[in-house]
Amino acid sequence: MINKKINVLDRLKQDSFKKKESPVKQNIESKEFEITVIEKDFLPDNEVLFNYEDIQDLEMKNDLLKYESLLNLAKSNYHTKAGEILNEANEKYANHKNGTFSIWLEHMKIGKKSAERLINRFKFIKNNCLTSEDQFYFETLPLSLTYEISAPNANKDLINAVLNKQIKTRKEYIILKNTLKNESPKVSEFDSIEKLFNKLNSNIFTLIENKVESSTLDSNKAKTVYEKIELLNKEIKSLLIEIEKLN
Repeated sequence: MINKKINVLDRLKQDSFKKKESPVKQNIESKEFEITVIEKDFLPDNEVLFNYEDIQDLEMKNDLLKYESLLNLAKSNYHTKAGEILNEANEKYANHKNGTFSIWLEHMKIGKKSAERLINRFKFIKNNCLTSEDQFYFETLPLSLTYEISAPNANKDLINAVLNKQIKTRKEYIILKNTLKNESPKVSEFDSIEKLFNKLNSNIFTLIENKVESSTLDSNKAKTVYEKIELLNKEIKSLLIEIEKLN
């Protein structure tokens, strides 16, 4: 079986664009490129294992590194310009209630989520890449990584790590992101226990107050109960603090 070779530029189009095909010759104006790469979940968890350090030929290694940077820049520039155009259109017409803007997006073969991600990415550059050097570096990053850090809910520490050149691939980003995610539940779990504890205390005190007001509980006995609850509260809180220290 003969393996069909794929041209580098053809591969680029497959990654970032989808060209309409038709047996009929079309005018240049009608040749549209659809932004399909963002609408689909194009950020796979399993990335191709490729290590430049495994390449023994130094010239090939340097050339491929250069070509990767140029390809990233070419794809990134397209997405940045598309985001800028969509951002302007969105600010002008997205709030019109007749739905024309949404229909126009469909006409342009751009899904709503695609438009949002392109716009968020453009805004990120505008707000975080304040110099031409910063923007150039951002544009040379892998496209998938730029979409990770430009998401509205992206972790600020991870964003800074990327912009400070500590993280350069999406794989590194995901590993650190998962590490932070695994560490955070300990704090949130403790907070939820403390909130539940305080809520139960509040309900107990309210119940006792109602009993006193309805004369079903003697005031002296109520005072004794209050004091016992306070002592128990202090003891429980100190135990919770000790548990938190152990974690």
